[in-house]
Amino acid sequence: MFSIFVNMYFRLLIVGLFLFSCNPRVIQYRNDKADFANYRSFYILNSKSDHLSAVESDEVNNRIEPFILDEMNRRDYVINTENPDLILRFEIIYGTENSRNSNQSGYGMIYYPSSNTNIAGAILIELVDNSTKKLIWQSSIDANHALKKRKEKDPLKKLVSHLFNTYLYRAGNPTSDEYLKIK
Repeated sequence: MFSIFVNMYFRLLIVGLFLFSCNPRVIQYRNDKADFANYRSFYILNSKSDHLSAVESDEVNNRIEPFILDEMNRRDYVINTENPDLILRFEIIYGTENSRNSNQSGYGMIYYPSSNTNIAGAILIELVDNSTKKLIWQSSIDANHALKKRKEKDPLKKLVSHLFNTYLYRAGNPTSDEYLKIK
């Protein structure tokens, strides 16, 4: 009898882990002291390009920026190049990670060392109050994990949607709006 319950809980745990791993993990910060009612306009700064060549930086900006503009427009924010309320900055952060394994042959006598180099990446978007220069919202997502499971033509759109699912404020509105979430 006890083993039946243990087996059932083990199965529920496996199903729960599978469901949890289907959604990409978004890490976010929101400044609770920010006065969201005062924000109606924004300006986009291009992504930080310390680690990208000029061509790569342009490609990143051209692929992600339209999705960011769509999300901000859905929230009724307008672009203001002269004196915006918010400065929006985004970037792709990436690096490499090395993993070394020792593979043992079938007879247990010969070792074949192997080394893998994986590229690890994340997308980061942040909003800064232009007058106080304080961060009001920041969100990032593990791009590798999310991109591996996607079959869309351009999965960056879905990644940007996941990031903006943590910023649920319409322009000029101090309360969050759950209807802005995209499933």
